[in-house]
Amino acid sequence: MSDPSLYCFPRTLDCRLMAEWGVFWQALSTICAVIVGAVGLYKIYRELERLYEQRQKDIEDKNAAGKLKRTEFFLNQHRRLFDNTELFSVLCLIDGDELSLATGVGMPDKKRKFLTFLEEIALLVKSGQIDAHVAYYMFGYYANCALTGKNFASGIDTSKKYWGLLYQFAADSRDYLDQHPDGPPHDLSL
Repeated sequence: MSDPSLYCFPRTLDCRLMAEWGVFWQALSTICAVIVGAVGLYKIYRELERLYEQRQKDIEDKNAAGKLKRTEFFLNQHRRLFDNTELFSVLCLIDGDELSLATGVGMPDKKRKFLTFLEEIALLVKSGQIDAHVAYYMFGYYANCALTGKNFASGIDTSKKYWGLLYQFAADSRDYLDQHPDGPPHDLSL
């Protein structure tokens, strides 16, 4: 420490000019800023990654909730077919196109209600609210029986001009059932 222009770090032999110490501290502060900046960028990256994962989870949860609602709705429609006495009375007779469909008391109104139910399903399929393949599998057979049964058609007008949407649904369901003669495919889901 004989040279008065040198400044030494306390308790060391490291002595430098004031300009050299300025460059040293400037370099040290730049290195610290780079390290703090890198840590900050890493934290920002991890936070963005966490937010992306949370968003993906929210989307999956929303899709699962939507799928559950669609399933509940679809099962309610299917249950409606069996729980409603008028619909069920037609359903019990439709397989064999029973004579009671033509001669039964109040049958024309019940058959119209049945056709309306099937057309509602067809409309839901057309609008993409329920999966077409599931609807074809669950309701297509009944639509075809209704539109081809002679006793079913007795007393009501089942012409295409009134039930066009149902005719298209029945044709599509016939195609679907022809493509899957052994039952639904394994990947059928709501």
